[in-house]
Amino acid sequence: MQHPPLIAISPNHFPAEDRHLYKHKALEYGEGAMATWVRAVGGLPIMPYRAGVEEPAELEALANATMVRCDGLLLSGGADVDPSAYGEALRDPRWAGDPLRDAHEIALYRAAVVLDKPVLGVCRGAQLVNVAEGGTLWQDLGTQRKSDLVHRDQDLYDDNRHDLEVAAGSLIAGLFEGEGAPRVNSVHHQAVRDLAPSATAEAWAPDGVVEGFIVRAHRWVVAVQWHPEWLGGASSRRLFTAFVEEAGR
Repeated sequence: MQHPPLIAISPNHFPAEDRHLYKHKALEYGEGAMATWVRAVGGLPIMPYRAGVEEPAELEALANATMVRCDGLLLSGGADVDPSAYGEALRDPRWAGDPLRDAHEIALYRAAVVLDKPVLGVCRGAQLVNVAEGGTLWQDLGTQRKSDLVHRDQDLYDDNRHDLEVAAGSLIAGLFEGEGAPRVNSVHHQAVRDLAPSATAEAWAPDGVVEGFIVRAHRWVVAVQWHPEWLGGASSRRLFTAFVEEAGR
């Protein structure tokens, strides 16, 4: 009997706080729609806990042990990527993000590509792939890269949408085949600034911000700035299906 591909979906973190439930307890958690999509297209989603590990060597060992057992890695959205991960000074304390999450996910990513496992990066996950491959980010589009396009609207959230320009014949163009002009959701204030040398851009927002890229140096690495788990439709199903099927090979 063939088992479904085991897909590690990177967790978000909440620090220990004085909250009603889990008072003063640190939390690792996942958003349900991402796991639902993975299951719907034939994968078995799991969440790889950081489990209190903080030291770089231990994170590397944990990540390797995780990816040896998993068939693919899905880097999810969430907190900002800390600028120290790409060699910049923090411009605003609000954008400090979660350095331990960054370190854990970079370790997971590097383990995955060394072990020849496919990787899908979504929103923050796309930014993390770019950083892990040597690229940089805009810490805040609204203050660093002026544009008439609003990439994040807290009230609209994933109903905030814009058109998408795609490279003809690319993998990302194929996701939207037969759907008319591509249009995606936009829930981010950080984005790719310098694309990693190993990456190839395949999609852009109307203002030129990179919205999707692949990394040809590895078996299968695809990164999208939008949230396909909330967008839905044929393009999302094609993306998750392609990822899970690649993981099952």
